[in-house]
Amino acid sequence: MSIHDEYDPLKELRRRAERMLDEGPGEEASEYPADLRALIDELRLQQHELHVHQIELQLQMEQLTQTNLELEQARAELADLFDFAPVGYLTLDRGGLILRANLTASQQLGTPRESLTRKRLSGFVDPAHASSLALFLRRVFESPEKRTVELRLRGADGKPFHAQLECLAFGDGHGPLTQCRAAIIDITAQRGAQEEVLRLNTTLEERVEQRTAHIRELGEELEAFVYSVTHDLLTPLRHIRTFTDRLVAASPAGDDEQARYAGHVRLSVERMEHLLNALTAFFRISRQRVKFVTVDLNRVLREVLKDLQGELAGRDVRLSADPLPRVTGDSGALQLVFLNLLANALKFTRDREPARIHVGAQETEREFVLLVEDNGVGFNMRQKGRLFGLFQRLHSERDFEGTGVGLAQVRRVVLRHGGRVWAEGKPGQGATFWFSLPKQPPFLEDAAPRRHEKAGG
Repeated sequence: MSIHDEYDPLKELRRRAERMLDEGPGEEASEYPADLRALIDELRLQQHELHVHQIELQLQMEQLTQTNLELEQARAELADLFDFAPVGYLTLDRGGLILRANLTASQQLGTPRESLTRKRLSGFVDPAHASSLALFLRRVFESPEKRTVELRLRGADGKPFHAQLECLAFGDGHGPLTQCRAAIIDITAQRGAQEEVLRLNTTLEERVEQRTAHIRELGEELEAFVYSVTHDLLTPLRHIRTFTDRLVAASPAGDDEQARYAGHVRLSVERMEHLLNALTAFFRISRQRVKFVTVDLNRVLREVLKDLQGELAGRDVRLSADPLPRVTGDSGALQLVFLNLLANALKFTRDREPARIHVGAQETEREFVLLVEDNGVGFNMRQKGRLFGLFQRLHSERDFEGTGVGLAQVRRVVLRHGGRVWAEGKPGQGATFWFSLPKQPPFLEDAAPRRHEKAGG
């Protein structure tokens, strides 16, 4: 053994310093050499830092232990959520092989979970839907987008159920999509409810159609009866008028009272004839078949104005009109609409100087809207519901003659064309009557108007 092995001053110095560090500073510490005191101070600093690091490691260990406990708890909760979710969850490979399943999926498919894995989902699909599943899975693995399909699956005891299958493919982020997560949602109850609603709707529609057909038949029978009675009443009225004329002719000269009575009878008969003729015309509209052709409303308006020349004579009437469209409709029936609306406008502007009447037209995506506007006596909007009713009058017959049938005819014609009627007015400031005609009447058997029958144009 050499001298250096027996005595190393540096090692001896370190041993003394460590002993002093363990014993603590004594009174003789100040007597130690400076290099020894410096070594002692360095050792104390390193010891302190080591102690701090030891505490830090202990705290980190406690935090790591707590984090692990929380992770284990979260993992257990997620496992419960996965297993007891209200829908079945599967993990499938590209071939439809089941790699993982939750308890709900096991219950849905009536197979223990340990037996479910490594089986193909196609084995639980109704054979009629097997090709749909294969095509669906090919599409699932084309892109990482959620896809959905409805299938009929075989459940517990082989009992089928309707399922909605939602799949989302995934991979390792670098290569191809290798697996997909699938959710099985049992929609049997939903499908059953939908089928029941559909059945009830079908039944309800059939009942409504039957009831509507029955009401239509009753309406047609009633209209036919009224039309027949109205027509039959005209004959005795003509007889009454004829015999009244004969009574007047046969009465002694100067019998003014008898002549006055006969005059009252004649006026009543004429009024009744007028009403019955109007009613007959109204029901005739309902009984006639609507002949849909292309109609130029400009020409219709010109024809109507010719018929109204007698009403226009001797009056200051400022009549204006927009360019009117060609529409699909019955030329004669539409002529009746304009005739009634313009005759009304002339009647209710008779005390206006000048009378202003405007025929306008507007167009929307699906319909043409026509209007007749005047500056006549107008009407109270609270009574607008009565305007288009049969025999409904808003003004006294002493002020304005009429039967109360004209606007009802307008409404009947427009409704048979699939359109609408409405009006706006203000007492003393005039009125505007609107009606619409669809560009394509919904009940036409032939969708396109017959070009070789361009009535009125």
